[in-house]
Amino acid sequence: MMKLGVLRNLGAVALVLGLGVGGGTTMAEEAPEACECLEGLEMEGTPWVRLVPGDTTAGYLELRNTGGSDRRIVAAESPIAETTELHEHTHEDGVMRMREVEHLDLPAGEALVLEPGGLHLMFIGLHEPLTAGDWVAVRVTFEDGETMDLHMQVRRGEAEEGAGHDHMEHDDAGHGHGGHGH
Repeated sequence: MMKLGVLRNLGAVALVLGLGVGGGTTMAEEAPEACECLEGLEMEGTPWVRLVPGDTTAGYLELRNTGGSDRRIVAAESPIAETTELHEHTHEDGVMRMREVEHLDLPAGEALVLEPGGLHLMFIGLHEPLTAGDWVAVRVTFEDGETMDLHMQVRRGEAEEGAGHDHMEHDDAGHGHGGHGH
């Protein structure tokens, strides 16, 4: 059963995106396949989104490239948020900073790991609060224009050292969304 509020507010966005999960989240009892993976790509474990207060959160996953060609993710989108970006954490002068990156590389025979304190997906301007156990629809776009749909589970997730979004600076990098309310 779809969360009615999410469906009501995001139905049009989901139709435009063509994501197979309607309004962007589904209830926990409707666990979808974690990845509608393209040939040569395999999801390791369950991709997840951190449950945090506020209107910004992060998503994590491990995607293995079993194919013979390098791949590059250049964009992500989800109907749960106004904007979804590719991000990284860096340590500069003893301060953890977060900034948007243009792409995420996935070399042939290797895995791309998005994890707390490192590379991650950033969901900015959540349309509604998330609920632990729900599933979030995400579409990633590769450099060659191919797209792949993911379903990420919302989890409470323990904040790992330095991985929280509460005590870091965000490098605006000129993309205009400021501190995201951290």
